[in-house]
Amino acid sequence: MKVCYVNTLGKKPKVSKLNTVTCNKGCNNSPAQLNKGYAPPCYNTVRDTLMPHALEEMEAKLRDLLQNGDGLVLSADIWTSRRGHSFLGIVASFIDATFRGHTVLLGCEHIQGHHTADRIYQKYESVLKYWNVQRRVIRVVTDSGSNMIKAFNLLPGTEEEAEGEVTVDASSSAEHEEEDEEPPAPSQVHVEVITTNVDTMINQYFTVSNLHLRCPIHMLQLVIKDAVNEHDNINRLLVKVGKLVKSVRKSTLNTEETDQLGVRPTNACATRWSSQLRMIQSVIRLFQKDPLWQNKLKSNVANITLNQVRQLTHLVSVLTPLADLTEKMQKELGNLGMILPAVTEIKSLLTDDTHAALPMDIAAFAETLANNVSTRYGIYYTDKHLILASVLDPRFKTEWIIRDESVCNKLGEIRDLLIKEAEEINAPKNSTSFPRLSKVARIVFSIPSGSASAERVFSAAGLLSRNHRMSLKPQTLSKLVFLKVNSKEL
Repeated sequence: MKVCYVNTLGKKPKVSKLNTVTCNKGCNNSPAQLNKGYAPPCYNTVRDTLMPHALEEMEAKLRDLLQNGDGLVLSADIWTSRRGHSFLGIVASFIDATFRGHTVLLGCEHIQGHHTADRIYQKYESVLKYWNVQRRVIRVVTDSGSNMIKAFNLLPGTEEEAEGEVTVDASSSAEHEEEDEEPPAPSQVHVEVITTNVDTMINQYFTVSNLHLRCPIHMLQLVIKDAVNEHDNINRLLVKVGKLVKSVRKSTLNTEETDQLGVRPTNACATRWSSQLRMIQSVIRLFQKDPLWQNKLKSNVANITLNQVRQLTHLVSVLTPLADLTEKMQKELGNLGMILPAVTEIKSLLTDDTHAALPMDIAAFAETLANNVSTRYGIYYTDKHLILASVLDPRFKTEWIIRDESVCNKLGEIRDLLIKEAEEINAPKNSTSFPRLSKVARIVFSIPSGSASAERVFSAAGLLSRNHRMSLKPQTLSKLVFLKVNSKEL
């Protein structure tokens, strides 16, 4: 027995006795049972009448919603459909006055030709002009692709910050170096001084729009990729694991063998390092179930020794903290403040004395990972949005600063002025008591910790453009994706 929903545009309606029918033969029988004279609208009616009306209504709601934020943070990424059409997805995030987060799709635009920096930037500008939000963009988050970096280096204020850096004021740093006395405790700073300096911070940090921020999640992908490429033995071992998994998934007989053990080997995706970790974990589980399982395969081009299985187990212990960080950063809003403390913790874990017990090659790999994390994530230590987010986040405050020398000398007055209020400004009730600090918090925490929100748009686009809908025009798919994604928010 199935509950069938009759809805032309695919949006799930409210359940009622009038628009639901219980049947055994699918939705084809529901119109006749609802109304004998009902005739479903044809494709042309949906495309030319119903869809434009739905788009107009959705756009009106979205324009009203966009007025509630102090500023917008954009996430951008490129996706190619099964039919071979490319799209640029632009997602806007902001936090309103009640500290409620919003994530909406501004556009999923079809890109023709090569994905050059100029074409990406032209599409980006056209979307912003359409929504009239050119002057309200705080940051733009993308991956570290060369075309993305070049495209958003065209933005105002980023010509000198190709690596996404925002330098600390040299005069301020010099003053702190010359001071022999400890800075005053936050409790000793007068409220008027806090107010004055926060006003200055708002003008200095948040009025320069359109600063490019490289996606921290994608940066972690590059960290691990570089480390694997530097260690040939680890690379060869991962290739061997991939071949073993492929031999299982390509053969029905081999699949039957693994099904008896209750484990399905996981394929790895080249653009998602965490999928490689899941692949390794699935192979380890197979060896835990039966150490001789690979000998029972009908065709296997890559035999893994038990010593290599032990190496894989140690490798998993090294990579697991990075996987936990990746999972937490996938959330849309509120996690920007965890990046620098997490980097501090990861560097500590990767250089911990317990790694002395690891095999030599795995210990060397962990050391390379720690060095790559320090190098790749170094650009974030000069980003004042990330520093402010970490200090203002009540989960971390300044605890992580004590353990990370990379940032302890770069906070200066910002830490001293804001740490007193760090626990209080996240609650809406305090926005009236600390209006300026409240604005700082809303702006900082509206910056997502990655471009995962744009990738979620493409997941919805993939579901809408399955094999049985391959004839969809790019313009039609863009409209359907806009309606689908924003229906969750509006």
